[in-house]
Amino acid sequence: MIQKWLHWLCLIFGNDSSLEVFRKENRKPGTLADVWFIFRDHFQGLTLYNPLGLLAGIVFTACIFKPWWFAALNNDYFFIHAYPFILRHDLPSDALDYVIETPLVGVVFLLWLLLSYLFLAFWGSTLPGKKGRLFLLADGIFMLLYTGGFYLALWYAMSRVNLPVTGYSSVSASVQVDIHMHWLKPYFIAIGSGAICILSALVHGVGTIRLGRKDNAP
Repeated sequence: MIQKWLHWLCLIFGNDSSLEVFRKENRKPGTLADVWFIFRDHFQGLTLYNPLGLLAGIVFTACIFKPWWFAALNNDYFFIHAYPFILRHDLPSDALDYVIETPLVGVVFLLWLLLSYLFLAFWGSTLPGKKGRLFLLADGIFMLLYTGGFYLALWYAMSRVNLPVTGYSSVSASVQVDIHMHWLKPYFIAIGSGAICILSALVHGVGTIRLGRKDNAP
């Protein structure tokens, strides 16, 4: 089972020249040594085939450490900042019923997932041909799916307390509390990064930059 998983790992991440080595040896990759060879060979012959796709991944990653949505309560006395993987706020304890907190394990998983998009952008932008295009295309789709999922999660959380996602509203506690809600610029930049990552597949291989020297020796 592990050998089969390692085999598919090599097929997915290996470039054509690396996999050709195994074909010449008339065997299928499926060991940790083979996986090491695939990654070592990739970095030894590192070539940037798509600077635009890599840039899109870097910009998207930078955006995840900025809040995507903001709410100000009670004449800007309290604030809520919604990041793509965690919620930050300074609400009093009697207002916590209006907030859905992400558990620590969820924060760690979401952060890992978001950072994996940078890895996919890097790997796709340094893979030649069709496989590199597919990596970037999939990565861009994943980015857009995440931004869409973020919107749906926020919409669900706000619908629980009968509030809109953006605009002005109020809730009645001991007194009436005014709330102003709006999207922040990093959210739209993240969406644009996903779209650019997808479009970058169209110019994959244009203006390649050689960064390493290849030595095909398992």
